[in-house]
Amino acid sequence: MCGHVSIYYKNKNKKIDIKNISEKINHRGPNHTGFFNCDKVDFAFKRLSIIDIENGSQPFEKGNSVIVFNGEIYNHKELKKELIEKGYEFKTKCDTESLLTTYLEYGENCVDKLRGMYAFIIYDKEKDILFGARDHFGIKPLYYMEDENIIAFSSEYKAILELVDDITISEKNVQSYLSFQYVPNSQTLIENIKLVPPGHRFVIKNNKIEFKKYNDINLSGTKEIKAKDIQNVIVDSISRHMEANVSVGTFLSGGIDSTIVAAIASGINPNIKSFSVGFGIEGYNEVDVAKKTACKLGIENIEVKVSQDEYIKALPKIVYYLDDPVADPSEVGIYFLSKEASKYVTVVLSGEGADELFGGYNIYKEYNSIKRIINMPLCMRRVLNNISKSMPDMRGKSYLYRATTPLEERYIGNAKIFENDEVKSIFNLYKEEWNYKNRLEKLYQNAKDRNYDYVTTMQHIDINTWLEGDILQKADKMSMAASIELRVPFLDKEVLNMAGNLSLNQKISNSNTKVLLREAFKDIVPEHIVEKKKLGFPTPIRVWLKEDLGKVVRKTIKEAKVDKYINKDYAIDLLDDHIEDKKDNSRKIWTVFMFCLWHQIFVERKNIIF
Repeated sequence: MCGHVSIYYKNKNKKIDIKNISEKINHRGPNHTGFFNCDKVDFAFKRLSIIDIENGSQPFEKGNSVIVFNGEIYNHKELKKELIEKGYEFKTKCDTESLLTTYLEYGENCVDKLRGMYAFIIYDKEKDILFGARDHFGIKPLYYMEDENIIAFSSEYKAILELVDDITISEKNVQSYLSFQYVPNSQTLIENIKLVPPGHRFVIKNNKIEFKKYNDINLSGTKEIKAKDIQNVIVDSISRHMEANVSVGTFLSGGIDSTIVAAIASGINPNIKSFSVGFGIEGYNEVDVAKKTACKLGIENIEVKVSQDEYIKALPKIVYYLDDPVADPSEVGIYFLSKEASKYVTVVLSGEGADELFGGYNIYKEYNSIKRIINMPLCMRRVLNNISKSMPDMRGKSYLYRATTPLEERYIGNAKIFENDEVKSIFNLYKEEWNYKNRLEKLYQNAKDRNYDYVTTMQHIDINTWLEGDILQKADKMSMAASIELRVPFLDKEVLNMAGNLSLNQKISNSNTKVLLREAFKDIVPEHIVEKKKLGFPTPIRVWLKEDLGKVVRKTIKEAKVDKYINKDYAIDLLDDHIEDKKDNSRKIWTVFMFCLWHQIFVERKNIIF
């Protein structure tokens, strides 16, 4: 895993000091810095050495092309063998050369050959084009901006932010952020900076950039899948993800996903180290479960405990490393976990993606409880829906509302922070056409066109929003902040091909989630984990907001120059109600706070120290 910055020059009116701006992402690759320059492009590369340490430096040139590449190609050995049979010669053992040579043979269709996580850019001198792509899921980030002189790319937008002449905040995206807790649809809070969408490739030719979707995640397969099929493909993926010329460890929580990864990885390397994080507060700590699991697996477990004071002091760094704010409190735990792991290993395996692919979120189970109402005639559902809206806050109100409200009008992913009517109260620039339903209209239509069932539709929304915007953003940025590579073996295209065929009853039951995944590994993972309910990544901000953290949050909201966007009186009332135990507003407060802190750091350019 590494980081890179690329500049494509439309003309010679502007020259960028790429050496200077690339220093902002030095944490992504502290082992080596490389550059490539010509009239048309500048490349800068920061390398974290993992495969073929001696010969894998970048930018890497071969034939008439040069590449910068962040990620890993897990089938690079097979590709290399195939290309050697076609007459190509290789001078390294690194996957970078296999990737570039695959492009030399197959051109833009090379992406169809790749199995891995990647964000790469190739300058083809002969064709005078810039070609690049981002992996199927968006595991590796790639930001870009364009003006009349240049098109610039970077693994983190902090490196190209200063190239934006006028930093304008997208009001539409701020509104979306308040509901989603991140900016969806490969957008950012900066008007002129975007992400290359997952599963897309692009070409720049004659000063114009064109994007093309090469992969569309499809969950409508009909192949009959058995537990052994799931086990085989995941074991193969984990095995491939362990390839490295450096030490590899694994994150271990109290859930089944990380336990599956740790169990398989420990079978390949019995000396593998596992890493767990806790907060020392009852109800917000899975370290004891993780240690029990590690003991059963016979592997070492290294624990890091995060205090409230440490949590608070880390927040400005975390917001800086994130680029755009992601109001997910668990990212702080991942940051400390990555810092601890970096003392021992360079690569860590993690369980991200299993919930989205195998039906792991508890909210997916709601279908079984409301399906009888869903199947009622529309007129009856409308009557019940009106009743739910007029009910006082009482038991059954939420159930009735969810059962009678169409999914597309209420479900925006695994987390929803502010409802649209609440956004009107907190966001001073609210516009109805920017509401979350409109933001997801195309995704829901896509699900309908494919005849997805209720649960698969929820998965489809989560994969295309929550997974990219929250889960993978925090995983990449927090691990890279500690200069380690985080790999996610569940997010593999062969695993996806298998998971896309699961039936509804292989995903959820009345009592649990990820039914077939649990069945596939019931004899491999420790018994206390097999049927354990999903807890998520518990972080005690609900408690800490009533203590010192709340004081920091209050001060930040009051001092941030965000009055144009945020109704501060409303925000402070939310905090006061939370402190007084009137209502748990912790996630809403946190979302506002992270935006305010982001604004202070990236817009006001304040040096924040808590």
